[in-house]
Amino acid sequence: MRNHVGWVGLVSLALGLGAGAVAAAPPSRADETAAVAKVIRTSIEWAATKDTLALYDCFADRDLFFFNPDTKSTIGSTAAFRADVRSFFMDPRFAAVRSRFDDLRIHLSSGGDVAWYSCRLTDHNTWDGRPADWDDVRWTGVLEKRGGRWKIVQMHFSQDADRVTAETRGGAPFGAWSGPYLGQKPPGAAPELFAPGLVSGATAERDIAITPDGREIYFGILQSQGSTIMVTRLVDGHWTEPVVAPFAADRRWHHFEPALSADGNRMVFLCTRPTAGEEAKPGWGNQNLFVADRRPDGSWGEPHDLGAPVNTSDNEFFPSLTRDGTLYFTCSRPRTGRTVIVRSRFVDGRYQPPDTLPAAVNGRGSPYNAFIAPDESYLIACVDGRDDGAEPGRAQYFVFFRDAADQWSEGACLGPTVSPGNGNAGSAYVSPDGRYLFFGAARTDEASGPPDAPRTLRELRERQARARNGNSDIYWVDASVIARLRPASAR
Repeated sequence: MRNHVGWVGLVSLALGLGAGAVAAAPPSRADETAAVAKVIRTSIEWAATKDTLALYDCFADRDLFFFNPDTKSTIGSTAAFRADVRSFFMDPRFAAVRSRFDDLRIHLSSGGDVAWYSCRLTDHNTWDGRPADWDDVRWTGVLEKRGGRWKIVQMHFSQDADRVTAETRGGAPFGAWSGPYLGQKPPGAAPELFAPGLVSGATAERDIAITPDGREIYFGILQSQGSTIMVTRLVDGHWTEPVVAPFAADRRWHHFEPALSADGNRMVFLCTRPTAGEEAKPGWGNQNLFVADRRPDGSWGEPHDLGAPVNTSDNEFFPSLTRDGTLYFTCSRPRTGRTVIVRSRFVDGRYQPPDTLPAAVNGRGSPYNAFIAPDESYLIACVDGRDDGAEPGRAQYFVFFRDAADQWSEGACLGPTVSPGNGNAGSAYVSPDGRYLFFGAARTDEASGPPDAPRTLRELRERQARARNGNSDIYWVDASVIARLRPASAR
């Protein structure tokens, strides 16, 4: 019996040692990865409860270092980190809202005592009731296993280049734009800047043309390197970064003032390329109307001179098309120093000799850059030198109404609603659905702080990269501002 009992005891002892050996086995790499992920998340999520014990347990007591997006917030010691926590995160004005960790990747060293991670962090908070958010921030870091516990020793936060560039411009990254009209909130009775950072920005922007389906938006930019026409398209639900339109790609000439036909298959625009018999002139010396037509695959064909009788030895610019193809445009009159609005009917596939609009439109001041409604019921022109506007004598927007007998009203000023206090009317356009009036205006944001406050070079450059920097931007407003000016007899 004793020998049997002894054998049983030995077996029990062996089993006990075996069980102990299993319990003491090192954690698997999957377990370690999960432990690292918990530390990473806790280092952000602690803020919801402001549990500083949980926060500090995530970090090494020494050798702590991490970058923040702004260099002044870089932290190089545990003491500096704790001071930052006390002064900012523990302040009653700070409140955590939510956080998300996208594409979290964790890599363990072969020795199992070092881990590297990366993710895209969204961390929404408020400061004194106002949003203080991080969206899609690139976050990387290093952890070491110390005393059997994972500790963060280094972190690096940064924002992707697209977002940094977009914020400098004053808008969102290009890929974030979706929906009608570039996803912009429609304006009401007060004008709003159109698509800041995507359309309205550092350059001088003016003139806009939208295809009938709303999936292509063309606009003009003026800059020292030349003026051209840009296009952005709705592709797979998102708007593309604007690029130079293919018919405006020749850098030798200025391309400007795009005008689309009602079906979106013809583009007429200003070009300084000399026409047959003309000599090339510098700058804006030659101003003629060119046209590009759609190919069957939707691309644009080669641009070509619209020809006589539209183009002459004088300057022709700012085209606008009615639904039946009638072309309205501006002509210079060098002998008088004025500009006038003319129109050319499209008959049997050819433009007819232009006729000058009557004195109701051309008789007062110097009208230019006129948009014609698709049904030819009204015309919006910039007029310089009229004395009956909101700013007498300065360039402002006027609307002229036309009746069935081809009689025109004397014109009513759209200011101060559209162009208040600046006299820099540039161009007008109404969207294909008739809902919104777009117009160019040069405005400047009010300077913040005392007038003698010092400003950095970076601040000045970032200001220049945004809209409302004194150059022309594109604004939009509810088109009801036009209907309200229609004479009672024409309603």
